[in-house]
Amino acid sequence: MTIRSLPIVLLVLALPATACTAPTGQAASSFGRPPSAAPSQASPSSSQPQGVVSVAEAEAVLEQWEAAETEAQRQGGTDWTAAETGLAATMSKAESRAREMIGERVTTPRRAIVKPRFAIPGKVAGAPWFMAEFRRKGGTSWSQAIFKKTQDGWRMTVMSITSAKSRPPAVARDDKGLATAVAPDDGDGLIASPREIARAHARLQATFGQDRDARRLFTAKSAARLDADVRLDEREHLGDEWNITVRSRPATDIYALRTTNGGALVWYGIQQQNTMVARPGATATMKFTNRVPAALSHGRSYTRKAVLKTAGIYLAVVPRSGPVRMPGEWFISLSVSGS
Repeated sequence: MTIRSLPIVLLVLALPATACTAPTGQAASSFGRPPSAAPSQASPSSSQPQGVVSVAEAEAVLEQWEAAETEAQRQGGTDWTAAETGLAATMSKAESRAREMIGERVTTPRRAIVKPRFAIPGKVAGAPWFMAEFRRKGGTSWSQAIFKKTQDGWRMTVMSITSAKSRPPAVARDDKGLATAVAPDDGDGLIASPREIARAHARLQATFGQDRDARRLFTAKSAARLDADVRLDEREHLGDEWNITVRSRPATDIYALRTTNGGALVWYGIQQQNTMVARPGATATMKFTNRVPAALSHGRSYTRKAVLKTAGIYLAVVPRSGPVRMPGEWFISLSVSGS
């Protein structure tokens, strides 16, 4: 899993006799799928509350996920469906392919999970799901994983990793110790509903940050605003030579939990397609120089059109008032094509 602070694309326009390099670029990413190992074995009490799962069942799901992740890596990262589902599985497969293309190993060092804890809703709409939060032995960052029950069993569908300093607020629990799930369209007590947050993020990307209503929802340093600002810089840099359009859409599944301060933690995915098209009479060619898009494009220079597809999974901390901050992001370039 790649956790980066900013998903930016570095483009180079090569002009006849001169080279013009964009001042903005996709930050070099070192792939950092959370190392897997068996979680610590707690002895859950028989009196623990039963929500969508029991604590003992949640611990078993976490352990099974670790084993499935290990096997997926051992097999070369070509199939993650035994461990993950939806956009997460798509991103992991693309990430493994990119790692091979740039000469990195798919298998990563494994460190034991320590201090696993679970936010288990009493009830949810649709398929059962819960959140597992844990730290790795020797590490300081915290992982938050959403597990969803599918027809094939429990699968990880969303993941975020946050630093000790940016760790999100605690999940609220009722008198039985159960968490409260927030429905995607439930904005009660929040500045916006979870679905509105995801849609606003997508609109910012598609409008190069020019949607003022959407922009006001996020902090200046959030991935939503920073990425949109970079897209705007790229558009300005392309000038009279190339046009760029961004198509961005949220993934279907959105997960949210109430926090102790009255806000919510919201996880959602966004798929994006950036299309660069040479204007009539353009003399510049385009080339991706960041190592992942460069590898996906095999170092090719484009004369007419280039299409970059990306995906991201985000954790948003939504307060009762004030802008949304985003302490966790998993971002990957999926493919590059063009002519």
